[in-house]
Amino acid sequence: MTEWWQITLAICGGALVLVNFGNAIVNLFKAAKSPTASLESRVDEIERKMSRYDDMFGRDKARLDSFDESNRIILKSLLAIIKHDLDGNNTDALKLAQEDLQNYMLNK
Repeated sequence: MTEWWQITLAICGGALVLVNFGNAIVNLFKAAKSPTASLESRVDEIERKMSRYDDMFGRDKARLDSFDESNRIILKSLLAIIKHDLDGNNTDALKLAQEDLQNYMLNK
């Protein structure tokens, strides 16, 4: 009977050693992968932020481009007014500036 207990304890002890050895190997792999997983999650987060920032910068660029167009038309109109004020004859430029300004305001 003692031999039976010794064999049973040896089998259980061997199984316990194998389980502990397997857990140790799993823990080593997890420890080895941990920096990579952490870095990958940080990179994913940064890529999401960059995508959001690219969207915001695109909208800002479109808005600034519309401001540039508006400023160009206003400056063109002011130039026509100055030319008309200087010589009093430049009504064609004033009419053209008026049309440009009206088209811009209607299409905005």
